[in-house]
Amino acid sequence: ATGNTNVTKASLVKNTVVSNNILFATKADVKVISMNGLVVKTASVNENTTLDVASLAKGMYIVTGTVNGQAVSQKIIKK
Repeated sequence: ATGNTNVTKASLVKNTVVSNNILFATKADVKVISMNGLVVKTASVNENTTLDVASLAKGMYIVTGTVNGQAVSQKIIKK
């Protein structure tokens, strides 16, 4: 079995470089995870809504959620 190589990656985050807010492309329950594996924020978001991350330190984070039954992870950079 080769699997389906034409699967389109579901988009979760619209802006991957953020200052204060992450903009979401779809409705999902999301977690923001620091590079050392700590969950620093959780939220339920809707399409075209934002999540305030102004309190987070600068650096890279992973945003995870489920989109159309598919687990999706995207890396963001907090500047």
